Amino acid sequence: MSTLRFTDPAHWDAVENHLADAPAERFAFALTRTLTDGADGPVLQVEDVELVHDGEVERDRTGSTIADAALDRVHNRAVTGQQGLVEFHSHGHGPPGFSRTDEAALYPMAKYVVDLLDGRPYGAAVWAEGAVHADWFRPVDGTIQRGAFRSVTVVGDRFRLLNARNADEVRFSRQIPMLTRAGQAALRGLRVAVVGGGGTGSHAIILLAYLGIRDFLLLDDDVIETSNLNRVVTAELADIDAPKTLVAKRRILALDPDATVQTMPGVTPFGDHPELLEVDLIVGCVDHDGPRHRLNELAVDAGVPYIDIGTGVDANIDPPITGARVAFVLSGGPCLSCTDELDAAEVARWYKPAEQQNLDRAHGYGTGEPDPSVVHLNGLAVNAAVAEIVTWITGARPPAPRLDIDLDGDPALPGTRITPSCDTTRRPGCVVCSWRYPSEPSTSAA
Repeated sequence: MSTLRFTDPAHWDAVENHLADAPAERFAFALTRTLTDGADGPVLQVEDVELVHDGEVERDRTGSTIADAALDRVHNRAVTGQQGLVEFHSHGHGPPGFSRTDEAALYPMAKYVVDLLDGRPYGAAVWAEGAVHADWFRPVDGTIQRGAFRSVTVVGDRFRLLNARNADEVRFSRQIPMLTRAGQAALRGLRVAVVGGGGTGSHAIILLAYLGIRDFLLLDDDVIETSNLNRVVTAELADIDAPKTLVAKRRILALDPDATVQTMPGVTPFGDHPELLEVDLIVGCVDHDGPRHRLNELAVDAGVPYIDIGTGVDANIDPPITGARVAFVLSGGPCLSCTDELDAAEVARWYKPAEQQNLDRAHGYGTGEPDPSVVHLNGLAVNAAVAEIVTWITGARPPAPRLDIDLDGDPALPGTRITPSCDTTRRPGCVVCSWRYPSEPSTSAA
């Protein structure tokens, strides 16, 4: 699923401000890193941008073109940095799309740039009235293959889907006044991975489908067991022994027959998992810190937003201690390793070969009864997480990097508490994220 992802909002702001700041056609470039290049097209992460000055644009009756010297500068920079390129230019009126003049030049330029960049993908995009249309080009069997980017996104304290389609449907008429038409359109255009289809994952899948998300990737290895029926809200008695992902897929399609649902096995310790690099959001609903650590790594490396939901009940205390937490990992912010969310010993055991794990269990490590799990705690945690997702997508406010949920409350003031964390500091030297995020964004202008 092809994606063009701006993980530093300052980069997109620089491009859009430049394109919007003059009535005449203007140009800018994004320098990209290829995260994966599958059958449905490339996934590109923007690493920097280059703005083309008005003095470097030649204009005549047929339109505007970038001067050769400016093109050489941009192309040489991409060659030196071993990066790909996406060219943006502006049109005065929307909706955005390529003109006949644009089309005449696209394939010759794409072939030239792809050859120059040793086969790295090239993109071309039109901006108009705040929206974007973007296509990708890549070499296949001696020809140039072309396709449209499924999503062009800006990831930060606010999520922006620059090529969203209108989602003005009667079904969502009661929520559009709250979420806005742009927010509803973004929800419709999101591709979301839900990892784990159990107690929390089933809640997340149902809520996201009701909100209007129509493109799901579901990952889980397990089947429905009788003991799951107290909390897996996608399942019923007839689903015993059915894969959790299949049960969830049926439920989504019952709610929205137009939805697209892809199912895959769960996360593995050393898998590359390119399918997770293609999504716009990862919702982690796993009950072990091993896969949680791997999801954290994948999300940070690809700049994919990751919201992790965890619940816990300590039944060894009377009365039991019951709570949950939600952590939102965004590009440039603290990751789960920064905030000490992960049990290092549990993570290490998960990465060991199967025979070593069996030996550990024989010596009493990683054994024990499963923790209690109840539907109301799972539902509370997931609803809180989805509320943060909605505010992030609609731009109502920045999402909380962490929510602590306490069902026990204070004896002096009983009641469930949901408390946002104020600590958003990235830990210097974090082995997962410190190398990925520079301290300051860089934006180049001619």
